[in-house]
Amino acid sequence: MSYYDAPTLGSEYTMDILFWLKQKERHGLHHCRKQSPQLEKRGQLVEWTCDVADKLGLCTSTLHLAVKLVDLFMDGHDIQDPQLYLVCLGSLLLAAKMEEKDGNVPRCSQLNIFVKNFFPLSDFFSLELVMLNYFHWNICLPTPCYFTSLLIPHSILPTDHHNSGPILSFSKAQAYFQEYVQYFLKVSLTDVSFLDTLPSLLAASIIAAARRAFGLSPQWPDNLELLSGYREEQVGHLTTMLMFHHRLSVNNDEGYNSFSASPTSPTVGRGGGHCQWGKDRQF
Repeated sequence: MSYYDAPTLGSEYTMDILFWLKQKERHGLHHCRKQSPQLEKRGQLVEWTCDVADKLGLCTSTLHLAVKLVDLFMDGHDIQDPQLYLVCLGSLLLAAKMEEKDGNVPRCSQLNIFVKNFFPLSDFFSLELVMLNYFHWNICLPTPCYFTSLLIPHSILPTDHHNSGPILSFSKAQAYFQEYVQYFLKVSLTDVSFLDTLPSLLAASIIAAARRAFGLSPQWPDNLELLSGYREEQVGHLTTMLMFHHRLSVNNDEGYNSFSASPTSPTVGRGGGHCQWGKDRQF
């Protein structure tokens, strides 16, 4: 199902849901302070967790919630190898129970395969209780993925301009735009610089970066300012940081730099896709 087709995401309740999520993110019991003794290993752990989630066919919201659980749990504990990988697997299990259909929730034995059955299965059950107690049994935590899913239906409009011209095929433009959102979501997940950023602000910056990378104008329309609650100058710094990754990706893949480069194909799947940069295209 496309983000644009989800009936609740573009509904009259969007403002109310966003307000509730913002209250939850500001008044949560746990906030990441970047104080984990194993913080330098985070990049490797996140990439490994992404790979596991992809192989299990877990959705993007599951992955983002799992990484958030890992970050917050690591922030409050001194965890050594190989238990760090157990925490990643345990976080995926908890997140899947929140986000996935029952039939897609992985079994502990499935998860253990990714560490060559290193842990007794009882370790998974014990860790699950430890983590739930640490989070006071409240693991419904706001993530940038939640916020972007609410903003996406309102993030590209038929009246927008693409590379200074009109959008000729709105459905194709939506698909390509979603590619950019998925790309910047992945960037936000892996870059430790965004670790202590409010999810709502990061999500708004992801949408702004996606509009800029896709070549949409205006870059931050009034409807997104009203819906997100953030002005263009408030998302400007994070948008610049996200676009830095985009420029690196373009340079590495194609050898040139273009803010208006478009993906060559809309390949977003269940777990999200990756952007393939090609020559500018008009939609």
